[in-house]
This record gives sequence, C-alpha cells and structure tokens, in this order.
Amino acid sequence: MNKQLLSVIERAIRSDNQLFPFNQSWEYLHRQYNIGQTQGNKLKVTQQDKDDLIVVVKHENGIDLEQISVADFAAMNREAALFFALDEKIAGQSVKKDRLAIKALTGRALKINGLSYSLPGSGYLDMALTDITGTAHNCILLIENYRCFDRLEKMRLNLPDQYADPLVLYRGDNDYSEKTVRQLLAQLNLPVLAMADLDPQGLCIAQSFPHIIGLIAPCLANLEALLEDKQKANPKLYDKQLADCQNTLLTSPHSLIRQLWGMMKKHQAGIVQEYWLQAGCALVLHRLDSAEHQ
Repeated sequence: MNKQLLSVIERAIRSDNQLFPFNQSWEYLHRQYNIGQTQGNKLKVTQQDKDDLIVVVKHENGIDLEQISVADFAAMNREAALFFALDEKIAGQSVKKDRLAIKALTGRALKINGLSYSLPGSGYLDMALTDITGTAHNCILLIENYRCFDRLEKMRLNLPDQYADPLVLYRGDNDYSEKTVRQLLAQLNLPVLAMADLDPQGLCIAQSFPHIIGLIAPCLANLEALLEDKQKANPKLYDKQLADCQNTLLTSPHSLIRQLWGMMKKHQAGIVQEYWLQAGCALVLHRLDSAEHQ
C-alpha cells in the first residue's frame, strides 16, 4: 500500500465515524479486502472493519498504525524507517539530504578542504555539506539545470580573470536540495555567479541567492536574438510565471534584473539555459549592478 492509502486507513481507524465517501481509495479497500458495506455513495466501516485494516497493514507493510503514524515517516531516513516498516522507501527524508554536487571547470582541479581532485569532463563530486570546510576557489558558479551542469565543458565560458576558476555547484532538484546549496553559499561567503533560465522565475530565484554578483549568459545582443527567435523563445514560461514574479522583478534593486525583465516583457517570452549548449555563443558575466551590461 502507498502512503496515500495508508493515510486514508489511519484517518479512519483514529476516527469515530463509520461512514466515509466511497472514493477510489475506499473502493479499492472494499474490493480488495472486503472492507465495509456500501450505502449509496458512502461506505460503512465498522469497528471490526477498522480492526481488520490494522491487521492488513501490519501484514502487508509491517506498520503498526496503533503505535506509529504515517506522518512520522516524513522525518525518517531509510534505515530508520525499517524499524517500523517493511519498505524503506516509505521514509520521507531524501537519500541525498544535505548533499551537494560540485565540480571545477574542465582542465582545472577541484580544490576542497586543502586537497585537489582531478575529475573527468562530465564528472562531479557528491559530498555532504558537513564535510566541506573550505575551498581554494575564489568564487562559485551556480548552475540551475543539471544538463548544463553535466555538459559544462561544451559551453564557451568567457569569464573575467578574477572569476576564471570557480567552484561549480549544481543548484538542486528533488535529490539535491536548494536549501543545502544556500547553506553552503552562506558558509563559504564567496562571490556567486548564477547560470539560470532566463525566465521570470529564474531571475527571481537567482537574485535571491546570498553573495550573488551576476548572471552568466550570452551577451545582450545574442539574448535579444534568441528571444526574437520563435523556435527558441518560450511564451508559456512567461505566461505561467508572470503573476507570481512581475512585482518582484519590477521592484528589483538590481539594474540587470530590471533590464532583463524589460526584454522578457517586450518579447513576452523566456528562454531556458539549455540553449547555451547549442547556440554557439560565448557566455559572459553580467554584473547585477554594473552601469553597463554587455
């Protein structure tokens, strides 16, 4: 049984009610385990039915719902969950909780905790936040999408000398948590360069990171051309994200963000960073608050 079904059962056995909506979950329990009696669009679940459900859950999932709640698994890791259930995947804690994906630019060593590591072009180091005490890199390149993080060696980066050797960090997804990324940024206290999707949400998130100094993207002329290209620009990104982001972007304290937001409004579209892999144009640093942007 999945978590949704277990939660339905738990709510029933902890309730004094006997009538429940005859929805998909209860229809399955009624058909599969002969639980309850139908009464129109309701299912009558007696105390005996509830006792039977407790036995079924113990047998199939190894969970004693009289001793533990389904909600208790949310904070558990997989090995802890096995004390109370047969399936470790019921645990709510990600297997990569508090872990990070880090690398260096191609041809450069990854320098962490006083040591240097040579990685293959598409390789990266999976490391716990608590194990990172310092880095010899003098800035951080934060990349939003995994494909771009993985294929970074295929991009034409044209970074200023003072930012030419960044620690490269994947922003995160369902496995790698953005919260953990933010903790590392605060801990290392280094200038942050963000490579993000150029859509309303991407701009909002990028400007929110601690120590952010700029965005990595094609020059503005090339961005303009990409946004004008109907085969590349994505109006759905703009439309979907507009309501939640427009006030934040309109009042952004950063001149670059306001400028990029103006370009998006003009074309009513956004563009994802995976195009940097095929556009063939150089990627440059756009400083958040420079008087002029390239």
